[in-house]
Amino acid sequence: MNSPLWRTTFISALGGVFEFYDFVIFAVFAPQIGAAFFPADSSASATLKAFAIFAVGYFARPLGGIVWAHIADRRGRAYVFSHTVLGMAATTFLIGVLPGYATLGIAAPILLVVLRLVQGMALGGEIPSSLCWLSEHAGRRRAGLVTAILLAGVNSGLLLGQTVSLIISSIFGHEQAMTWAWRLAFFFGSCVGVFAYFVRRHVGETAEFEILKSSGQVDALPLRTLLRKSPRALVSGFLMCGAHAWIVAALYLALPSFLIRACNTTQSHADFIALVSAGCGSIIYVASGWMADKVGARRFCAWALLAIFVCALPAYASVETSGATWLVALGALCGAFIGAYLGLLPRLFASPVRVSGIAVSYDGAAALVGGSGPFVMLLVTDKFGALGVGVLFMLITAGGLIGLALMPRETMSKSLTNTIASVAVRNGISSKN
Repeated sequence: MNSPLWRTTFISALGGVFEFYDFVIFAVFAPQIGAAFFPADSSASATLKAFAIFAVGYFARPLGGIVWAHIADRRGRAYVFSHTVLGMAATTFLIGVLPGYATLGIAAPILLVVLRLVQGMALGGEIPSSLCWLSEHAGRRRAGLVTAILLAGVNSGLLLGQTVSLIISSIFGHEQAMTWAWRLAFFFGSCVGVFAYFVRRHVGETAEFEILKSSGQVDALPLRTLLRKSPRALVSGFLMCGAHAWIVAALYLALPSFLIRACNTTQSHADFIALVSAGCGSIIYVASGWMADKVGARRFCAWALLAIFVCALPAYASVETSGATWLVALGALCGAFIGAYLGLLPRLFASPVRVSGIAVSYDGAAALVGGSGPFVMLLVTDKFGALGVGVLFMLITAGGLIGLALMPRETMSKSLTNTIASVAVRNGISSKN
C-alpha cells in the first residue's frame, strides 16, 4: 500500500479501537455493572440483567445506522466518520459517572438503558461509514486487507477493554473493582474518544463520492432505493454479518462468563483466556484479509465457514475436559472468516446506497444476533450445557454459508468503484459492483 492509503487505514483503525472499546467495556464489566445498577440478589441474575441492557445498545444500532447512513450517502462518508465518535465519548463518560441503584433506585437502570440506546445509535453509524470510506479509498485490489486492518482495530478495542479490566483487578483487587474502580475504565474511554475525534476531524471525502455528488447522482432516499432494488444483497449481507456477530458474542464478549459457568473457571483466568483469544483474532484478521485479496474472498470465506461448521461442536464438547483450549483454536478459524468477509460487503451495494446497505446488513445482524448473543448463550449454557452452545454455533454458521451462496455472482466480476456511466445507466440502484 502507498503512504496515503496507510495513513487512511491507520486513522480508520485507530478510531475503531477507541470507539468499540467504549461500546464493549459494558460487557467486559457486566458483573460490576449488574451489582451497581440492580437490587442485591444473586450475582448470576445481576450479570444476566446487565447483559440484557448490553443488548439494548445493539438493538439501537440499526436505527442509528439508518439515520447516519442516510447522512453518509447524502452528505458524505467522511462527515459521519468524523462525528460519531463524539457521541460514543459523551455517553461513555455519562455511564461512568451515573450513580447506582443504591442512590437513584429504579431510575438508575432506566437512565443506563437510555445511555446505552444513544451509545448504540452512535456506533450504528460508525462502522458502516468507516468501512465504506476505507474501501472506497483502497479499491477492490486492497479492500480485503484494509478492511481487515480496520476490523483488527475494532477488535483491539475489545482487547483493550479486557486489558483494562485485568489492570483494574490487579491494582485495586476484586472488591474495589466490583464497587467503584470499574468506572475508571469508562473515564479512560471517554478521554480517548475525544482524542480520536481530533485525529479524524480533518479527513477527506472519497473520490468516488465526490464524483457522485458533482454529477448529481446522489440518491435522495437511499434506504428506499436499497430496499426496492437490492433485497438479495441485503439478505446475503445480513446472514454473513450474523455469523460474524455471533462469533464476537460467543468467543469474545461472553466467553469469560461462559467459562465461569461451564468450567468453574476463576474470573481472572477467564478474562485472560478472552484476552488471548481477542489478541490472536486481530492478527488472524489481517493475515486472512491479505490472503483473501490474493486467492479470492468468496472462496476463502467458504472454506473458513465449512471448517467452523465441522469444528464447533467438538470444540464445545471438549470444554469440560480440556477447558478453553479448543475454543481458542475455534476462534482462530472464526478469525479467518471475519478478516476476509468484510471486504465483500461494500461490493454488494452500488455507491449511492452503499453505506445504507452496509448499515442495514451489519447493524441489523449486530442487533438481532450480536445483541442477544451473550444473553442467549448464557441461558443455553444453563439449560443445555456447552453442547447446546455448540449446536447453536453450527446453526448460525450454516446461515453464514447460505448468505455467501446468495451473494450475486455478478457482484464478483466488477470493480468496487462504479463509473458514473454505470450509475447513470442503472439509475444508481444496482447491487452489482
